[in-house]
Amino acid sequence: MKSQLLPEGFRDSLPELAGKEYLISSSFLNLMKKNGYLLIKPPLLEFESSLFFLTPGKDNIDSFRLLDPVSQKMMGIRPDITLQVARLACGSLDESPRPLRLCYSGEILKAYNNGLNLSRQITQIGSEIIGIGENFCEKELIDLIIEILKKLKIKKFFINFTMPTLIQSLSKDFNLSRDELDFVKEKYKNKNHKGIEKISKNLEEVSQELLSIVGLVESNIKKLKKINFPKLTQIEINNFIKVIDKIRKKFPNLNLYMDPLEIDGSDYHTGLAFKVFSENLKELFTGGNYKVFKENCIGFSGYVENLVKESLLRVDNMKKIFVNEDLSDNFKKKLQNKGFIVIKAIKRLNENQIKRNARIHKCEFYLDKNKILRTD
Repeated sequence: MKSQLLPEGFRDSLPELAGKEYLISSSFLNLMKKNGYLLIKPPLLEFESSLFFLTPGKDNIDSFRLLDPVSQKMMGIRPDITLQVARLACGSLDESPRPLRLCYSGEILKAYNNGLNLSRQITQIGSEIIGIGENFCEKELIDLIIEILKKLKIKKFFINFTMPTLIQSLSKDFNLSRDELDFVKEKYKNKNHKGIEKISKNLEEVSQELLSIVGLVESNIKKLKKINFPKLTQIEINNFIKVIDKIRKKFPNLNLYMDPLEIDGSDYHTGLAFKVFSENLKELFTGGNYKVFKENCIGFSGYVENLVKESLLRVDNMKKIFVNEDLSDNFKKKLQNKGFIVIKAIKRLNENQIKRNARIHKCEFYLDKNKILRTD
């Protein structure tokens, strides 16, 4: 083979890495199922109209497109399974009892990578609660996140809370045009309020105050409560404070941060969103509130690739033993019941050959005349 190069953002998962990815995905799904979340498996490809129905006004440039040779319609490869969960919730699962708890694990494909996630083919795991009324269930999801991170042996992490629709409330309060809104968004992305005074002096002052409270919730939430905002913005701020206070009370030992003006890239989150980061600033999970037609929903998801890098889980705690090819099935089962991974020879070997092959295959043990022996 002349070249084994893969496209940028794609990689092979070799045995050790693939094993750890599987272990993380299966641990996550097992935890979700124990907590009443139903497993779903949407298709990798969908018609664009159904795949992006939550974000109809967005260009959705992060998705690979192709023409379906059967229907002659454009299809998209999913860049996010949450979009498919929303479609199922108001389609095939429309009559299911609410709140509807769903979980998933599957491959997604992104047209572009970024500084946080270099891969373009990623395994996404996540869970969603559909139909929650006014009970936004943040505490339930954070409980689950803490539990899965504990299982994955990721001890140090923090949560950053944002307000994805705050920019829309500010836009309405200050009657911003589309160009003005785009300008303000760009300023917020760069954490800069300079130049906003050309649109509105009051908006510049509000922006400055909001940007000044980015950081630890403990030291900034009191400052946020003291600031006076225009009507629609104040309503959203009050709701944010209410939820944050509940979370602080429930999880007093968590490191909580806030960034009210963080611009959300999903374009479907509402009210409150959050991201969970490791101490190495790897994005572990992201989530928040959203709406599917008139239903309030909340969910979170993560990329297995990032969790692999931060998790201290060992892929294989089981002992490996090398055996001859004529080992009986009953004896093999006995070894497996004792906790061994059994690796068979493909032809009859003598004792020296068995021992040598055991070392080649990195087995701690080998079987000779029904005796379990160490390779060292």
